[in-house]
Amino acid sequence: MLKSMTGFGRGEAVGQGWHVKVEMKSVNHRYLDLTARIGRDYTQLEETIRRIVQDRLARGRVEVSVFVEELEPMERTVKVNMPLLRGYLQALEQVQSELPVKQDLTIDHVLTLPVFEQEDPAVDWENLALLTEEAVTAAIGELEQMRALEGAQLHEDLAAKLDYVSQLVDTIEEAAPHVVEAYRARLRERLKELLDGTSLTEERFLAEVAIFADKSGIDEEIVRFHSHLKQFARAMDSGEPVGRKLDFLLQEMNREINTIGAKANSIDIANAVVEIKSVLEKIREQVQNIE
Repeated sequence: MLKSMTGFGRGEAVGQGWHVKVEMKSVNHRYLDLTARIGRDYTQLEETIRRIVQDRLARGRVEVSVFVEELEPMERTVKVNMPLLRGYLQALEQVQSELPVKQDLTIDHVLTLPVFEQEDPAVDWENLALLTEEAVTAAIGELEQMRALEGAQLHEDLAAKLDYVSQLVDTIEEAAPHVVEAYRARLRERLKELLDGTSLTEERFLAEVAIFADKSGIDEEIVRFHSHLKQFARAMDSGEPVGRKLDFLLQEMNREINTIGAKANSIDIANAVVEIKSVLEKIREQVQNIE
């Protein structure tokens, strides 16, 4: 079944005093392009996020936003840089002794000095990584559901378009022999007018018709086009990421139909070719969003 590259999902996990919430969205892209938005204090969780996304998705521009909340604030230790504080105090005493500064030093003055350092408690990164994995897995599950649903709709629509294109190619195949017959009749009539009674051997006449038939023959192109249609249908049903393969097959189908249009000397075939090219362009636009 086909998968779209457009999707959105949310997930969250709570445990050990932490709440991790994840939002994930994806749009079409030629390759897998992942951007993780996470607070700078938790950047080491990005490796966990990338591993999960790369295991589950093959293509698309994916944006993951991670919000980490500390439910139970951990105790933080404040330390005083005593050597630095002594240096400040000695300097202040020197100022007081050498200059007419009368105010005594108080604790309020000490509190303004940059001698206090906050030590953050050790984070249980293993547990936080597990919570992140749980939240990311839930978010990517929702995202994949949305991608699969849209992929199913794309599959249904593409199958209908392929069937229509196949019918048009059958029409061209049926019309092709009549092109040669019509040319034969036109050539015979024209030669009669040009030669004005002068005889033309049947052998020479048939040779001219054969040359035209060879130049305007589209049997090989039709066979290849049908083959591409079958490969396209099989790829859609494979369950694998086939977006790039479908894009390649569309290029090949366009190549064949352009050749058919250039060779076939028929207004009916030309009309069918124009219609096929129009449908192939619509298919190409849809394929750009297939994983």
